[in-house]
Amino acid sequence: MPTPDLSTSPRAIWRLTWPQMLMMYLVFFMGFNTVWVAGQISADVQAALGMVTQCAIFLMVVIMAVSSGATAAVSQSLGARKMRRAQRYVGTTVLGSLGLGLLVAVGGWFFGDGILRLLMVPERILPIARELWQVTMLALPAQYIYSATGVMFRATRQVLPPLWVAALVCVVNLLACLGFGLGWFGLPAFGYMGLVWANLGAQCLGALCNCLLLANSGYLQRRALPTLRWLKSGLPYLLRVALPAGAAQIVWQSGYLTLFVLVASLPTDSVNALAGLTAGLRVEALLFLPGMAFNMTVAVLVGNSLGAGKPEEAKRLALNLVGLAALAMSLVAALLWPFRRELAELLSQEPGTQAQIISYLTYNLISTPFSIASTVMGGIMVGAGATQYNLMVYGGTFWLVRLPLGWLLGHLLWGRASGVFAAMLFSQCLQTCIMLYVVLYRDWARFAMRRWREHHTERKPA
Repeated sequence: MPTPDLSTSPRAIWRLTWPQMLMMYLVFFMGFNTVWVAGQISADVQAALGMVTQCAIFLMVVIMAVSSGATAAVSQSLGARKMRRAQRYVGTTVLGSLGLGLLVAVGGWFFGDGILRLLMVPERILPIARELWQVTMLALPAQYIYSATGVMFRATRQVLPPLWVAALVCVVNLLACLGFGLGWFGLPAFGYMGLVWANLGAQCLGALCNCLLLANSGYLQRRALPTLRWLKSGLPYLLRVALPAGAAQIVWQSGYLTLFVLVASLPTDSVNALAGLTAGLRVEALLFLPGMAFNMTVAVLVGNSLGAGKPEEAKRLALNLVGLAALAMSLVAALLWPFRRELAELLSQEPGTQAQIISYLTYNLISTPFSIASTVMGGIMVGAGATQYNLMVYGGTFWLVRLPLGWLLGHLLWGRASGVFAAMLFSQCLQTCIMLYVVLYRDWARFAMRRWREHHTERKPA
């Protein structure tokens, strides 16, 4: 097992960040390619894919929560030089992801029709959405494992192996979507079903490769798997971080599902608005996914510093990365601003959908410095184990500000999708201001494992 590099020098931070940023762009390209192929088929397929994808993301909240707890536990364990404890947290996370993925997939399969009805999927696209949903549930366990193992690589500062796997998965997904979705390369064109089967194959490939590489690195070993005795002392901290993180993800993702419902139930042009929101979110990923790379980098660095007993260093690193990420992504947003129409024409062939994409991008690009800063500050709380703040701030601004304001503007006052998009901009600004206050003035370092253990009498995990 390699000795972790715990340096916080600018060079070490860059080595940790650039592979994750590139990996996020690969993830973006996969999503962009899928939406583009769906748009070439029809706007109905694009809208149905957006609803199913957003709901599948909601079902990922369980593994996102576990990954948040694991990131804090593993990074702090490595910062404290507790290598065996880190191994056991890795094993717990990977095995847990398999069991949880199977459980959630079975539930999603049996209650799929009810879920789609609850989301108020328009009758026009419901048959397509139902077929997409069934295959998406088959892919969910592999997606859980692929996601969890990728997080474990990042928590242990091994960022190159998952990058190569992501590149392979991206290429396979691209060729399969074009081939089985549109009939390129002489392959049979299965239409929208070709897209979801391509995703299933790509997720299985990624999960298998990551598990093999994680085992080869020494972090996923049979002899280091957690015992029941260890779980009694080691699992409480993981759950202590994961439960608020899971609640935050549920609140956030259910909020996005409700946002889709708001758009789908608009008094006019709802299908085009839904397709425009789906496509616009893919362009937003150009900015948001690199922000997530900074989010994951700062989580690992903060966890390492707090595990080593250096809270001042953790805060300094955190603020520097927040400023750097917001500035860098704002420059990218400024470069994209003149090309909103060209991006819309690339993503859809229908004028109504193109107009909605342009409207979404107008508000979203303006919000970039706020959304990126807020995203990175969320990573600070994950690394510190202070996920309660993410739950309160993100959940509160989404459900108490974004959704009521979106309903007021989109359904009552303006009567169009731009009202919902404007509400998203306002809530992002408010959310960022509150998170900045938390980072500057609240004692979030007290949630770290080292300090928490000092006030408890339980046996430390070995």
